[in-house]
Parts: sequence; structure tokens; C-alpha cells
Amino acid sequence: MARDFTQHLSKYSTHHFLFVNDCSTDNTAAKISELQQKFPMQVNYISLERNQGKAEAVRQGFIEAFKSDYEVVGFMDADLATPLSEVEPLVNKLLANSVYSMVFGSRIKLLNLDLHRNLKRHYLGRIFATFVSLLFKWQIYDTQCGAKFFKKNELSNSVFSQPFISKWFFDVEIFLRLQQFSDKPLEQIALESPLNQWIERGKSKLKWSDFFAAPFQLLRIKSSYKSKV
Repeated sequence: MARDFTQHLSKYSTHHFLFVNDCSTDNTAAKISELQQKFPMQVNYISLERNQGKAEAVRQGFIEAFKSDYEVVGFMDADLATPLSEVEPLVNKLLANSVYSMVFGSRIKLLNLDLHRNLKRHYLGRIFATFVSLLFKWQIYDTQCGAKFFKKNELSNSVFSQPFISKWFFDVEIFLRLQQFSDKPLEQIALESPLNQWIERGKSKLKWSDFFAAPFQLLRIKSSYKSKV
């Protein structure tokens, strides 16, 4: 993955990466440090004092990034299942339209799109997505894709101002907070954009127990935001 970042940073000098080290126990910190030494103006990182999970790691990353004068701030999974080549198209779509505050990738398997995903996880994901759509009355195909970019404004700042309820399904909370802090309907705030390429890497940290517990977590999320949205 380091080579992918190196190639991307060499090509896009205006792109910056902030890595969040959530108390990793492997050689992640060393790899990030090496990358930062090569690109000191484009790479930075923060280390959390204790492991807090993906949701809080992402939130802390946004809090840190919002301190700078970036026009767009986003997050991607570190395994680069969404390739870095997708960053520029997504950001350009966001900047091209003044209406939207957010753009997010969508893993829709269409003709000529290069998407590779474990079949079992694909169908489990579709069950989850269908339940989310019915529960929250959204017309969103893929809430969970780990490629989301936001214009730096008051709305996006509000979305990440408080800790999320869920460790794994915080993406759903992002959409709920967009509704909560805006007087516009969701389709006028967020743009869903099919990815040209997405390649599943490694094994998911989600367990079967997490999948079966998902409906209860989503109902808890819905209840918590009920009076706000």
C-alpha cells in the first residue's frame, strides 16, 4: 500500500493524507513515519492514546483536519479497497456542484465497472442495505462504502462534533446527522457516486454475531435520533 500512496502523492501535490493510528500493534506506525519522511508537506498522522474503534478514529481525524484550511476533507479505508485513483473523480464531483456538502462512493456492480467482492459478503451487505433503506426511508444503495468526502463547512463540522453511538455503523449516523443539522432533504445534501473500481482486501473484522446484532443496533440508532430528525 505504501507504493500506492507514494505514486499518488507524487502525482497530486495538492492532496494531503492524515493517518489515524488507533493503537495498532503491527508495523503500521513505522510505515506511516516512513511515508511522512518522504512527503513531509503532504503526510501527517495522529496517534490515539487508546484503541477506540473505527468510528472514533475517523471522527478524531476529521477534528484534526478541520483545524487546517482544506476545502474538502474525507476518509477512506487504509487497505485501499477503494483505490486512490477514485479520490480525484469523487472530489471533482463534489466541487462541481455547490448544492452538495458530501459525496460518497457506491459499490454498484455495473457493466464496465471493476468491482471485486466476496459473494457472501456482497449478499449480506445487500440485506443490510435493504434494511437500512426501509428503516430510514432512504434511497441509498450503499451507506457503508469507506470513501466519503465533505466540503469543509458548518454542516460537516457539526456531523463530527460529537462521538458516534455505534462502533461499526457510524456511516448511518453520518446521514442522520446531515438530516439533523440541515433544513434540506438528504438528496440535496449528499451525492452517491458509483465507483469505477473497488477490490475487497483481507477479511472483515465484523463477526457473524455483529451481523445478527445489526438490526438491534440500527433500531437503537433510530431511537436515539428520533427526536432530532
